[in-house]
Amino acid sequence: MAAPPASKCGAHDKRRPRRSASSKGYNAEHVQRFRAGVLERDPVCVVCRRAPSTQADHYPLSKRELQARGLDEHDPRRGRGLCPPCHSKETARHQPGGWNAGPRY
Repeated sequence: MAAPPASKCGAHDKRRPRRSASSKGYNAEHVQRFRAGVLERDPVCVVCRRAPSTQADHYPLSKRELQARGLDEHDPRRGRGLCPPCHSKETARHQPGGWNAGPRY
């Protein structure tokens, strides 16, 4: 099945190839140390305190900020557990312009 035609010119079409998680630095160490440690410590979302945590969010510093400062971005103490809606809201708040804003790793 062919992709639907673009509604905008190529320069403004937001449909871009998605990068894999591993190409963004989310490797086995991230999953085993950071994500597992955060979700074990925070089984319930730390923002809404109602839904189960399924997402490990770097907080208060972003992964980029931790790397720039030479800090261990896989340390679970540098993260918090969030539910998907809260993770989306927090990302929108702290990364204006959406997921594609800012420098790429």
